[in-house]
Amino acid sequence: MTFLAQALLACVFTALLIIWLRRPAERFGLVDHPGGRKRHLDIIPLTGGLAMSVGFLAALSLSFPALGQYKVFFVAIAMLAAIGLLDDLGEVSARSKLGVQVLAAVLMTSWGNHFLTSLGDLFGRGPLDLANWAIPLTVFATVAVINGINMLDGMDGLAGGLVAVMLGFFALFAFWLGEVHALKIIAVVIGAVLGFLLFNAPHPWRGRRRTFMGDTGSLVLGFTVTWFTIELTQRQDVAVPPVVMLWVVGLVLFDVFTVTVRRLLQRRDPVAPDRAHVHHVLQRCGMSVVQTWVVLLACNTALGTIGTVAWWVGVPEQFLLVGFILFGCAYFAAFFRPGRLLRLVNQRTRRGT
Repeated sequence: MTFLAQALLACVFTALLIIWLRRPAERFGLVDHPGGRKRHLDIIPLTGGLAMSVGFLAALSLSFPALGQYKVFFVAIAMLAAIGLLDDLGEVSARSKLGVQVLAAVLMTSWGNHFLTSLGDLFGRGPLDLANWAIPLTVFATVAVINGINMLDGMDGLAGGLVAVMLGFFALFAFWLGEVHALKIIAVVIGAVLGFLLFNAPHPWRGRRRTFMGDTGSLVLGFTVTWFTIELTQRQDVAVPPVVMLWVVGLVLFDVFTVTVRRLLQRRDPVAPDRAHVHHVLQRCGMSVVQTWVVLLACNTALGTIGTVAWWVGVPEQFLLVGFILFGCAYFAAFFRPGRLLRLVNQRTRRGT
């Protein structure tokens, strides 16, 4: 009940902060202007990420003495929120932002001693230990997940909704493993995300209080996903197999891989923004924002459920890996060339009419 009360507090704090920060955001330029690739017609505050960060930290404030093992986590979150806020204000370069992401990952691994040591039994020959590759791979994975969530923050409710789904699975795993402190933090972060989604998800009741999370939100949430992925898979005794986490974070990984490969083959900057992500493609195929949101959240929930249930019923990890790769190949084939998919959809639409 304490967890639920703190999660509710985080939700309320976040929602109240979003309402209160609306005028200061306009005054200090913490807003997103329409134009270019952006489809919104109004000036939208970029206060969602700041509100979530402050909201969940405030709700956890009374528990800090019992959460000493997460000191590095909170320091990294504060650092990422600060650089994200400066980026939302237009005060830092992309290179500086990337540097802070790497620094946060290095602090997590070197100061917090929190990194991937094993990828699990992926080939049926025992755990695949990373040895000297542990820290470099952890830093790379952290930056990849953070930027993957940032890339999907291009449609109302999508990044926040996907993270809420992922953290829901993490809460289930933490409860099953008896990780009380992890469960508390995850539950409170979920509460903060839900408070943000009240003003960001595509529903008719948000009125004119629409709010974006900005880079502040995507950096903090991406790091949170990475931290608890590591914590729940690298336990000394019973742990979640790392391959199960691939399924839980599947849609983000599929999209960032497909988009990055496409841009590299086109000799473009792999982090340069465009409108060829999965949510853009689905909308160009005729889906509404609400339909796209529901479909993508349902797909990620289905992926996470498949991986979790398969693990619980005893499917070997190597089979889970093969299944994940097959799903990834299908996704890559469908979305690598968006133009071809759009032509196919248009042809079928014309035949149907």
